Amino acid sequence: MGTYGFFDVTSFALGAYGFYNQAGGNPRFPFTFPYYAFYAQDKFQLRHNLTLDYGVREDFQVYPQPKENPAFPATGEFPNRYQRVSPRIGFAYQPMDKTVVRGGFGMFYEVFNGINYENSVIANGLVSQQGTTSASFNSALPANQQAPSFPNTLGNGALFSASSDISLVSPGFKTPYIMSSNFEIQRELASNTTLTLGTLWTHGVHLIASNAYDLNLIPPSGTTTYVVCPSGTTSVVSGCSGPMFTHPNLDSGLLSSSEGLITSSFGQINALISPGVNQYNSFYAHLQRRGSRGLSLMTSYTFSKGMQTGVDFYNQFDLKDTHGPTLLDQRHRLSIAAVYSPGARNFTSQAARRLLSNWTISTLMQFNSGRPYTGLLNAACTGVDVSTCSSGNTLNDSSVNQSTINTATGIAGTNGPSPTLNLNSFYDRWINEVDLGIARTLPIGETAIP
Repeated sequence: MGTYGFFDVTSFALGAYGFYNQAGGNPRFPFTFPYYAFYAQDKFQLRHNLTLDYGVREDFQVYPQPKENPAFPATGEFPNRYQRVSPRIGFAYQPMDKTVVRGGFGMFYEVFNGINYENSVIANGLVSQQGTTSASFNSALPANQQAPSFPNTLGNGALFSASSDISLVSPGFKTPYIMSSNFEIQRELASNTTLTLGTLWTHGVHLIASNAYDLNLIPPSGTTTYVVCPSGTTSVVSGCSGPMFTHPNLDSGLLSSSEGLITSSFGQINALISPGVNQYNSFYAHLQRRGSRGLSLMTSYTFSKGMQTGVDFYNQFDLKDTHGPTLLDQRHRLSIAAVYSPGARNFTSQAARRLLSNWTISTLMQFNSGRPYTGLLNAACTGVDVSTCSSGNTLNDSSVNQSTINTATGIAGTNGPSPTLNLNSFYDRWINEVDLGIARTLPIGETAIP
């Protein structure tokens, strides 16, 4: 199917289009790939006050090997993984009256997203899979002699060409999985009042990177050493003194030219990789009071820390500087929930009881510390006098910004994080939410008709 574009109404009436685009290839893609799962689970009461839950799971997907592009054989290899054994175990122990201790550990594999497989199959550089063509109006010929002529489409497949950029799942790709464990102690302090103290730990392995790794790049060589000027410096024409840092060069001109390509048959060879790891640790306290004179109260506090490496990167040749908090990291979280149904049993007046009965007042309050973000340096200011540039403060675009289209688009585009700070090292303001609800139940009587 083709798309015509006209610049004005007169051109449309004459069939003199401004541009024409048409896609070709086989747009159909089946999603009938099988997914198998096998598991065994058992619960065993070892003692009257000790119960064990344990099991194991094995699951895997089966994707067919995609059609290979002879110019890059790795496009025909998909790394199916069949050995995905996931054990898990848990326990509940009551060492004394009104006290319960719980804990567990488990391993869980993620399901591979079929969209990623589809992208790797279709965008493999073969015109039979995905091709495009475009045409412009030839003013030397009448409208009915154009190729194509409005409103027809092109039928000659030889006119189509595949994109010079291809995508694939890296042959070394490994399925992400998570290891998780928890431990908590619950104690009944009084009638209808319980206190829970616990900890939760998770560890993600082989997490998918938000950036594609370009396989068609030769790692650049060389480093740049630069000086971080003191705060308030507006001009560095005469130099300045301060901390010195040395980082590898990432020259955008080199990496986008034929010098930096492994093969000139393609532009970018974007591979889906899974180098990321993260770790989450938390301590939480939970106090719950149920149904005391119409009042139910629940409050909890969580102190946590989440760190990651390799999930977001701005230099595909060096991931060591990507260690930092996850975007979901919130160190402090306090939640308070309350529901109050006062009732009207103490009123002697029947009218007052009817008016004040069936009311419920509820509130949910959350006080959360701010989420992290990465401070980016602006690449627009590359002169020696930053006082004349209001849009940025970068002096070394090659080493400080790591600004290359092939290695930095995921997190920064043409900008980059500060070389002296890790990713997500800044925290935003606290997030406070307070919800209040008032409701009344109105009973409606029904009379049966004989």
